[in-house]
Amino acid sequence: MPDLLIEIGCEELPAAACREAERQLPELLTRSLSEAGLESRDARIHVGPRRLVAIASVPPQRDAVATQQRGPRADAPEPARAGFARKHGLAVDELEQREGFVWAVSDGRAAPAAELVPDAVHRIVAGLQFAKTMRWPGGRFSRPIRWLVVKLDDEVVAMELAGVASGGESRGHRSLGAVRVGSAASYLDDLRGVHVLADAAERRELIVEGLNTVGEWIDPMAKLEEVVHLVEWPVVLEGRFDERYLELPERVPITAMQSHQRYFPIVREGRLDARFAFVANGGDAAVVAAGNEEVLVGRLEDAVFAHDKDQARGIAAMLAELPRVSFLEGAGSLADKAERVRELARQLCDRVEVEPPLREAVARAAALCKADLVSSLVAEFSDLQGYAGSLYARDAGEPPEVCDAIADHHLPIEAGGALPADEGAALLSVSDKADTVAVAFALGAQPTGSRDPYGLRRAAAGIVAIALERGYELGLVDLMAESVHMLVSQGHELRRKPLEAVPDAVDFVLDRVEPLMAEEGVTVDEMRAARGSGVTGPLPLAALCRALRDARGAEWLAAIRDAYGRCIRITARAAEQTASEVRTSMFEMDEERALCAALTAADIEIADAAARRDYASALDAAALMVEPINAYFEQVMVMADDPALRGNRLKLLADVVSTLRLVGDFEQLPG
Repeated sequence: MPDLLIEIGCEELPAAACREAERQLPELLTRSLSEAGLESRDARIHVGPRRLVAIASVPPQRDAVATQQRGPRADAPEPARAGFARKHGLAVDELEQREGFVWAVSDGRAAPAAELVPDAVHRIVAGLQFAKTMRWPGGRFSRPIRWLVVKLDDEVVAMELAGVASGGESRGHRSLGAVRVGSAASYLDDLRGVHVLADAAERRELIVEGLNTVGEWIDPMAKLEEVVHLVEWPVVLEGRFDERYLELPERVPITAMQSHQRYFPIVREGRLDARFAFVANGGDAAVVAAGNEEVLVGRLEDAVFAHDKDQARGIAAMLAELPRVSFLEGAGSLADKAERVRELARQLCDRVEVEPPLREAVARAAALCKADLVSSLVAEFSDLQGYAGSLYARDAGEPPEVCDAIADHHLPIEAGGALPADEGAALLSVSDKADTVAVAFALGAQPTGSRDPYGLRRAAAGIVAIALERGYELGLVDLMAESVHMLVSQGHELRRKPLEAVPDAVDFVLDRVEPLMAEEGVTVDEMRAARGSGVTGPLPLAALCRALRDARGAEWLAAIRDAYGRCIRITARAAEQTASEVRTSMFEMDEERALCAALTAADIEIADAAARRDYASALDAAALMVEPINAYFEQVMVMADDPALRGNRLKLLADVVSTLRLVGDFEQLPG
């Protein structure tokens, strides 16, 4: 089988775009080749700051395959039939007519791989989704495409992409120009000859080896994976700075090193050293090191100035400024925000039953947690939000529990990121994020498409992560309703009705549970069934998803689904005929009484199990309903001639549906 090499050469790609491409390319490559008629093997992906590379073994040709595709009706308008014919490479008079439809019938033909590869390459590029893209005369991509190499073994596949024709030359390091690529087999070695390590794993290994040579390095802001995609020929160098900057709180110089410059702090005997390591993309070592030292000293000087200025002001002065600083348009000031967060934190503390001392600490932290947003240090280093506030709170004599809660209340800062280690910070974080989401939805500022200017997806993911990790029953509806209520009481005008905004905000948060459950093997159908139960908290939703997953394939679960389906179909068709309540005095048959008794027992057992989040037991209780439901349908004429009797029987089934739905909308499960 010939080896296919695809190299898409670009202007400098952001590290985030490189990581997006790494995640997407493996599946895109195999799927695009398969759709083009080429089943691939031994797929490999290499991503770097100036190139996206895909390599795979493919068959030399696609064998002839006969196909039949049904099109529009034979009497459809001419444009519809012409479009269908054109799609399949046929003339209109070549379409066959059968059973009132036109058909595109082809005996197929064998095609060499070289004819099929261009289509696959176009599919790959069209399928790549980047959070941020650029438009240039050649099209839209993360960065403009500047060269293209597509080869089957050592032969160039002729094609064009974004106005760039494929050829046999790649680009080496910025200082070394072009290089001729032999084939997929020699590609990595060909690029090494011009100072390009195309394999990200090789770059990473070289960087780690170099960092280890410098000393004991740390990477608290996880910059290593970003740096791997910033250089093509990594060289690890060492820099130094004056020890007087170590008098700053340790996290401040670390942030100065990592937040913008992506340096790696060096520690010695557990303490920060006046040295740092960094990764260069080649160049004169002495000149590059001196330049980076100068940059870092400038950042550290800014940090010293900002820290000293903030200490002179004090946190009380910062708090006094909050009423004059807007949170988001229509939501008042940061002082209003802090007031709402404090009330939500009080409500959450009551719900999770924390001890009074912690309750008081969280309330005090809520009042202070936004003060550092007007500090000079956070203005200079936004990553120090929370931490800076904890420093100034400690300077003001606040208790350690209050300072700890302030320090980490903004965590997690991204999906899958570190969570607050302190319970006070966890409670404060949930309260803060719940207010942000609720207020944004009430003001009509919810995300649309890929736009999320207020970071609401990140906030919602943080709420879910903390709730699941801590086992918090949030009372999410009550929290968000309280936030919206306080927004109104503060004199701010809503742009959406609370009865619309709050449920939408809750659903938005619960949407963040789905990817976590998918990682645990929960199917889309099981997730939909669980969401259909109406649970409004991440914790019970996750528990119900797992119970449905664990019951997958069980005969008794299929029996519940079928019995539930029988009930819901007849009650949905005759909803207007249903009585307002069940009258047991109208029962005429034993099966009615048996179903009513089973329903009464199930109501109690399911409610009790759901309250304990024991959804396995709730499903067991639901299974006991199957036999009386089936007996009811076999023996009882639900749609009786007497309207009163019919309404009573429909109401009994409607109540059965309501009870069973507490453990899921079973119609969503495959049958």
